[in-house]
Amino acid sequence: MVAYPSLTKNSSARTVNSPQPPSVDSSSSTTDIKKSYNQYAKNYDDLDGGVVADALGFPDQRKALLQEATGDVLETAVGTGLNLQYYNLKNVRSFTAIDLSPGMLRQAQLKATFLQFPSSSTSSSSSRSSNSFLFFQQADIATLPFPDNSFDSVVDTFSLCVFPDPAAALRSMTRVVRPGGKVLLLEHSRSTSPVLGWYQDITAAQVASMGKGCVWNQDVIKLVENAGLRIERVDKYVGDLVLSITAVKV
Repeated sequence: MVAYPSLTKNSSARTVNSPQPPSVDSSSSTTDIKKSYNQYAKNYDDLDGGVVADALGFPDQRKALLQEATGDVLETAVGTGLNLQYYNLKNVRSFTAIDLSPGMLRQAQLKATFLQFPSSSTSSSSSRSSNSFLFFQQADIATLPFPDNSFDSVVDTFSLCVFPDPAAALRSMTRVVRPGGKVLLLEHSRSTSPVLGWYQDITAAQVASMGKGCVWNQDVIKLVENAGLRIERVDKYVGDLVLSITAVKV
């Protein structure tokens, strides 16, 4: 979750949750990002979940999107596994979760155990066990260690804004999804409202500094189209500041 600055003149940005987010920005190296998220892993749900997330409707938005995930599923930047509870496992043949942070992956695996997911494995290699439903792997989104056309569904929620190169991330997702497969996104995006878009632009630096380095005024629709995906559906939330996107690899 990003920090939402006040609209009051001369007011400073303020977070919507009390915990401080990981200290990362667009210039952070992969090593810096991994270190920051490792340190924050155990308390991360206090920032991206909780009362404010509920008030903004994020749980319902996640659940609605993730019902579309079918077949062999990859979730990028899985974090602590906030999405795990929302999948319809009857429609999922296998589930692979990647994150740059080993600490985040450990929390996600604990959550999967608590939710009584089918058997899982954790690996640093690119091979996935054929008899393991749930597979965790440390990996960089820009260089996913999977062959082309490996998954039926690729999921990312609220991470495009913090990836150092969101265009490269989407190209990577597109590469590993099968033709006809879906890329499912729930992301912060620049509003089409002139007033809200202006507000995002003038507060972008504040939001990035307070919200995990999130660039919340990027044009996600354009990024998706430039990745070669066909947009099938867009749902708008929080005054058009959050988009749920279903895109298909043609």
